[in-house]
Amino acid sequence: MAPVRIVGYNDMHDLLEPIVRRFKLAHPDVAIELDLPGTRFALPALASGESELAPMGAEFTPPQLAEYRARAGGDPVAFRVAHASLDARALSGPLAIVVHRDNPLPSLSLTQVRRIFCGTVRNWGELGVGGAWARRPIVTYGLQAGTALAHEMRARALGNADFAPGLHGFVQSADVVDGVGSDPQGIGFAAAMRATAEVRVLAIASEDGAPPVAPTAHNLVAGHYPLDRYLLIYARPPISFFAREFLRLVLSREGQQAVADSPQRYLPLSAADAAAELHKLRGN
Repeated sequence: MAPVRIVGYNDMHDLLEPIVRRFKLAHPDVAIELDLPGTRFALPALASGESELAPMGAEFTPPQLAEYRARAGGDPVAFRVAHASLDARALSGPLAIVVHRDNPLPSLSLTQVRRIFCGTVRNWGELGVGGAWARRPIVTYGLQAGTALAHEMRARALGNADFAPGLHGFVQSADVVDGVGSDPQGIGFAAAMRATAEVRVLAIASEDGAPPVAPTAHNLVAGHYPLDRYLLIYARPPISFFAREFLRLVLSREGQQAVADSPQRYLPLSAADAAAELHKLRGN
């Protein structure tokens, strides 16, 4: 019997290791290998059949999906297994919109976020900020195109539109936060757990007129924050029996407790979300 091989995201090791131990207790005759050197190894291993499961800290981007299809001849199946973390020890966090700590803007809607980063809103006064701020230009910061966060920002907030020219792009969220923290006119998108005292994380409304929601643990698990992100496990169909059993374990109450107990403090799925992910196993 071939082993169940899992190749992918290094920051999910502490989360998955206790689940692997529990799997071995339930299936002592089944070999399972956890190999998590990083996300760049996940797609090639899954597409080639070298692995059955690929943990990821973000969704495959369109170019990655195209590469997978070219290699494997079809699409993988994505299972959400945890929410991103608000803990600085984690590598994956929810998207946050940050402004300089002195900026009086309290919140934004996703429509306003799109207009800012697409360049149709250029001054703070257009967002309702008065006084000396009204005529100040907006300066945008964010992750460079091609990064996972930039892809998710475009998909979730910009309707896949391109960023307007002039975005100050960085490779790391910490650099975005530093940039905004040193620029009173700045606004940026970054991983929420990289925020410092020099910036404020804005509450975000899903649509104009809706109540703005802050990225708290409660709001993330409840599904209220519109810029949440997930940890995922991709599977190559048809999914083998024991790969299915492993996914069921990850999405079980015990598996989600392992998520909550991880040193990186990734957040477990709600019972309803876990059930929705388990439902995907029926057709694959």
